[in-house]
Amino acid sequence: MRSIRSIEWRYDLVIFLFWLAAALPMALFVLLAQARGMSLSQIGLLVAAYSLTIVLLEVPTGGLADALGRKRVALIAEAATLAGSLVFLFSFSLPMFLLSFVFNGIGRALSSGALDAWFVDTLLEVDANVDLHPRLARAGAITLLALGGGTVAGGVLARVFLFLPPDGAAVLTPLAVPVVAAMILRVLLMGSISCLIRETVGAPHSPGQWPREIAEVPRLLRSAVELTVRNAVLVRLLLVASASGLVVSGLEVLWQPHFADLLGSHESRTLLLGSVLAGCFLVGGIGNLFAPRLSRWLGGRNGRVCAVFHALRGVILIMVAAQARFAPAAAFLWLVYLGQGVVNSTHAVLLHHEIPPRRRSAMLSIESLAAYLGGFLGSAGLGLLADRTSTGFAWGIAGGVLLVSWVLYLRVDAIREERRREQESVPGQAVQAADAVRPGG
Repeated sequence: MRSIRSIEWRYDLVIFLFWLAAALPMALFVLLAQARGMSLSQIGLLVAAYSLTIVLLEVPTGGLADALGRKRVALIAEAATLAGSLVFLFSFSLPMFLLSFVFNGIGRALSSGALDAWFVDTLLEVDANVDLHPRLARAGAITLLALGGGTVAGGVLARVFLFLPPDGAAVLTPLAVPVVAAMILRVLLMGSISCLIRETVGAPHSPGQWPREIAEVPRLLRSAVELTVRNAVLVRLLLVASASGLVVSGLEVLWQPHFADLLGSHESRTLLLGSVLAGCFLVGGIGNLFAPRLSRWLGGRNGRVCAVFHALRGVILIMVAAQARFAPAAAFLWLVYLGQGVVNSTHAVLLHHEIPPRRRSAMLSIESLAAYLGGFLGSAGLGLLADRTSTGFAWGIAGGVLLVSWVLYLRVDAIREERRREQESVPGQAVQAADAVRPGG
């Protein structure tokens, strides 16, 4: 007999390993690519290719997870990501880097929504009235803890192995060591998924059923798209996810060279860069944990919570762009991620309450598609803008996008309240209609 706690610890362990592996090279991969001859605009195009790959595959792979099983698709995703890391390790030219980013995009598209859908559907199967917000917030905090710890560990690994050949001169260099460590963790993650994830909702089918299930994918996708388009809340959540994806992508591409320039030739530069990103994830985790309490204070008005902190992120990002010194720039960047932590889990609760279980993977993939469409524009457009102007100017534009898009959240609570009133009025209307047709009524 499964319990809520058992489901939680299995999911928490898997996502911790997933994001720890992702984080190890995260704070240094741009610097490694630059050391191997890539310009900032080329790196922006590589990240754009990664986002474009996800955009092209996101929704079909989400439907595949609903049809074939979330566990099986998650394992295939990890194999693709492992291949991408291996290619990245041996990359010294633009085509090789491009192949690596495409493999990683395939892996991300396959993994997106698969295990999240398993977690939510399995919780609801055990207890249909389970409160998702604290559990999603806790999972978000664990994710950010893994990201923070991984970025610090990546910076430490790079410094421990300083005796290796200089970066750009060999395959195994100080900045490449975190990539190797991440590959080892990916193998451990695949074993954990195989042993710990057990499906009932969206369970895998026997190989003989695969052709029929794969043939069902287009119908599942059409149904998911139709449900999304007809739902006013989902439409707004997708639009704001796209805006947020643009901003996050611009931060990911530009923050490393920006803060490296602020530090100059500081001897502890790699460790400090890892610490900056670790701080971002730490405060993001705090924001995730604080979000359920904030929602209760505001009477469950999750749309309003998202709106306030989405707008605050825009204001603070513009302040980051205006800083010329390392310490205040890092402090303001951490505040951006604090607001993002509050928004992320609260946005996820709004999203999951709008999605039917049988379409959860596909519809989560549609939401992820919207985010990566924004990410494609952010990585390519903001990277090019930073090359031609400055990182500060590009981040100012990104902050403006957040300030424009925050209004999309404001209408969400009103729509949900109107829907609730309509549902409550239906039984009363039925009673009145019955009274009207009774004899002598």
